[in-house]
Amino acid sequence: MGDRSELNVTGGTDPSSSSKRRSISLRWKVALSFSILLILVTVTVAMALVRYEWIFLSKEAEKRADLLAVNLAVNARDPILAQDEMRFGTIIESIMMEEDVKYAFLLDNRMEVVYHSDANKIGEVLAGGVSKPGKSVIQKAVDIKVEGVMVGAAVVGLGADHIRSAMVTTIIGALVPLLVGTVLGVLGIFFLAGIHVKRIEGLDVAVQALGAGNLFIEVDVKSRDEVGRLAAHFNEMVGMLNKARQQVLKNFTETVSALAATVEAKDAYTRGHCERVAMISKAIAQRVGMNESAMKDLAMAAILHDIGKIGVEGDIISKLGPLDDLESDDMKHHPVIGARILSPLSTFGRVSLYVKHHHEHYDGTGYPSGLRGEVIPLPSRIIHLVDAYDAMTSTRPYRHALSPGEAIERIKEGEGCQFDPELVEVFLELESEGEIARIYDEVERSESALS
Repeated sequence: MGDRSELNVTGGTDPSSSSKRRSISLRWKVALSFSILLILVTVTVAMALVRYEWIFLSKEAEKRADLLAVNLAVNARDPILAQDEMRFGTIIESIMMEEDVKYAFLLDNRMEVVYHSDANKIGEVLAGGVSKPGKSVIQKAVDIKVEGVMVGAAVVGLGADHIRSAMVTTIIGALVPLLVGTVLGVLGIFFLAGIHVKRIEGLDVAVQALGAGNLFIEVDVKSRDEVGRLAAHFNEMVGMLNKARQQVLKNFTETVSALAATVEAKDAYTRGHCERVAMISKAIAQRVGMNESAMKDLAMAAILHDIGKIGVEGDIISKLGPLDDLESDDMKHHPVIGARILSPLSTFGRVSLYVKHHHEHYDGTGYPSGLRGEVIPLPSRIIHLVDAYDAMTSTRPYRHALSPGEAIERIKEGEGCQFDPELVEVFLELESEGEIARIYDEVERSESALS
């Protein structure tokens, strides 16, 4: 078989039903193509064999008819000269004893039938000569000559039934094994097609997994043929995509860090705020069973939740004292502004939605859309709770920071109206376990190291 190989896919998923349909379709196409070719070759060979056998048997029958006619002419020469009808009968009857002889007759020099195996035809005159027989008869006529002078003719007709009988025997003896061989060949083609298509199927699965975003897919290459080289090139392509992905992630992280730094640079009081909100939000998300992908989006939204403040006047952000109604309305636009900043970037698709709704209240009294309950995205509900706690425990231009205990009491007061009750319960568990204090200490050490 030469280089037999298989393509094993690692790091991927099982083939989908559509891929199975495609692979089966390809297997059938390959198998049927070669099967049709094999059948055509078999039919051509069979037709040639039958044709050859027919020609061979026909020529043998003609030789036999010619031989019988010559024997009849030799034996009938003397009786023709002597007009001995008794001997005519004996000679004709001896010829008719052959199974394949259909008729035999003798003619004199006037083309009159002097004796015929069919008595009704004795005495007929064949003025136009011996007529040609039908397709079912092989006929031979031999002149009877004495010293170069024609004195009569001997005619023998053989039936073609024995040729057909021989053809049937040939078909049974030769074509049946040929047919069996063809069936076995077709089955073998389907089997081999399955083996080779399975290798292509492995590539199909890998390509689908890659299309679904799995950059850890790898095809095991065990051959150096065309499919093996294609698999090797596929692995090289995946490797290059992984390198490109790492570069994109690096650029993405740097971009996020730059955006977060921009926010904190505009409001010195928020230094470390975004990082604390992101870390506490992630801790809550882990407790409620959020998957890894969603937690990444949550962490990103938590870091960038105040990015919209870039579009708010600096005087409003740093104002000493409460905001008036107009200033408050301007400040309330920052979630929408943040969503507009992030939405053009495909990487921030869901993140922009979470940023937009991080000031919605559980009872529907929040902004900008007045969403309520679980209609508010879960990441937005988590960020809203943690953001509120961190804002209360941080010093702002218009007030001093509350103690953790005072902030906790405010959180409890807002349970069910401003905050999701289930998330409040999880937050209180983390606080009682000291996780919140630990995160604050970690961020403070990190900020001190950067100072």
